[in-house]
Amino acid sequence: MSSRKRNRSGEAKRAELRQAAYACFRDGGYHATTVDAVCAAANTSKGSFYWHYQSKQEVFIDILETWTREVMDQLYEQFEDSVIDDDYASAITEALVREVKRGRNILPLWLEFVSQAKREPEIQGALSKFHRRARAAIAAILRPAVADNCSEDELQATAATIFGAWLGLLMQDTTDPEHADAPGNVTVFMGLVGRLLGQLP
Repeated sequence: MSSRKRNRSGEAKRAELRQAAYACFRDGGYHATTVDAVCAAANTSKGSFYWHYQSKQEVFIDILETWTREVMDQLYEQFEDSVIDDDYASAITEALVREVKRGRNILPLWLEFVSQAKREPEIQGALSKFHRRARAAIAAILRPAVADNCSEDELQATAATIFGAWLGLLMQDTTDPEHADAPGNVTVFMGLVGRLLGQLP
């Protein structure tokens, strides 16, 4: 078997274990989930699990890092064309609304990450990396439109506020689904941000 096929096979197995672990963490929580439970959900042996991951913490972090890569790749891809068309506010809005939908599925696990971050430095590091990359992506999209009218500190603060608002809206949407409309509120909020940025001298 060629090394490329082995690598693809290994990546597929990791993805399988990651998906099984995600379901276990989501349904049972981090502490209640065991390696045995992940192996049973993935229909694989403990030996196979430990070939790919050293611990449940490592697969936990891999879930977050995989989500980070997917979110950032999609954000950059969507924004690239929109920024060229000077439609940065719409691009950010569309991406954030889309990520609200995916975020509804991952929020329970994301809350587990947050609760573990104070106790486990590796998880805190992975969560910090996710936040930094999200803020950097938003700042990168805004920069061409506002660089002449605001400082880098103001740009970074705006990106952090947009990201923070998105997280808060997602939390409300999850805990109060009948009354909180995260996609609608993201759209209204980003419309306001776009108008305010358009009024800069």
